[in-house]
Amino acid sequence: MGTHPAAPSRVLSSGKLLSDHLAENPHLVGQQVIDRFGLQNGHLPFLFKVLSFDRALPVQIHPDKRLAERIHANEPERYVDPNHKPEMALALSQFHALCGILPAFQVTSYLSSVPEFSSVFPQGLKDRLAAAVKAQDVGGQKDAVKDLLSVLLKAGKAHVEQKVKALVDRYNRGQISHAEGKIKPLIMRLNEMYPGDSGVFCAFLLNHFDLKAGNAFSVAAGEPHAYISGDIIECMATSDNTITAAFSPEKEKDIENFLSGVLVHPTTGKTLIQPTMFTPGSTATSGTLLFNPPINELAVMQVIVAKSQTETHHALRGPSIAIVFEGKGTIVWADGSQRLNLTRGQVVFIGQGTTVKFSALEHPFHLYRAFVEFEVNTNHTTT
Repeated sequence: MGTHPAAPSRVLSSGKLLSDHLAENPHLVGQQVIDRFGLQNGHLPFLFKVLSFDRALPVQIHPDKRLAERIHANEPERYVDPNHKPEMALALSQFHALCGILPAFQVTSYLSSVPEFSSVFPQGLKDRLAAAVKAQDVGGQKDAVKDLLSVLLKAGKAHVEQKVKALVDRYNRGQISHAEGKIKPLIMRLNEMYPGDSGVFCAFLLNHFDLKAGNAFSVAAGEPHAYISGDIIECMATSDNTITAAFSPEKEKDIENFLSGVLVHPTTGKTLIQPTMFTPGSTATSGTLLFNPPINELAVMQVIVAKSQTETHHALRGPSIAIVFEGKGTIVWADGSQRLNLTRGQVVFIGQGTTVKFSALEHPFHLYRAFVEFEVNTNHTTT
């Protein structure tokens, strides 16, 4: 849902590209948003998606702007735009993912307790990481973990397959150390999907998220991640650039650019987006939660309206797109110019400066609304 040329939205009544409609009616985006993000030809700064998967997506990063410009210039058919792609994921069901580098002390624990994983790396590198952890040398930890990633991703395919198989065989014999107890089911599951792949060992380097519906996290440009299974709302800066390193065919991998752009912070651990109550308007029933990631181009609201109730959203200082997740209801423009009946799966664009009222015909009337405003919102809440 958006204006990216890879899969552009169209206006249902006319069949016209949304980008063409917005180019003809720039007031719907707002000149301040256009100027702030350098938008052209009716494009929006965010891209809104619903994803559903039961097989792990590739271990990947999305480039920052500098890397995106370089790889787009070098390989425009592979990397189709010059924009960065920070994103957020909001779980609609149980959602499993790998995202971000594990704290370095946990990596050293796995290197000590998982011999099959440990044997991929030279002893000097493992010693260097252990020394950096002991000395609380953050820079040294960062460099060592990045070198671990490099060694793993560049290791011979047959060599890694042999080590992964040896680990899985040991688990099947019931030989599991205390440190491996929690991660063993994940290792087995990933290996069922991609037998012997280097991505299986990436689970010893990346945070594992096991989220319930309503939980959310953000993914910075350059942050390594792989979504494993579940259903999510995803919102990102408008880009289609993905640099893959594992869980993908060899011809699709780009290890050098992955390592060039990967963000390594082996001290932070997991970071979730904590929703806050949105203040939609004087007649609000407090049915709207705001998920505000540390990404300038986007934020997402979850709107749940009880039967026969109405939720009023004040005029936003930028454009938005809403999708009905569940139920039936209406959206009414406060000035009386438009009224739409909406049901599950339908999508509506709301121009900037527009106050709207959501009313439920069935309980619950459940929507997600992605938006951007021209002012930088620094009230990001994470934990």
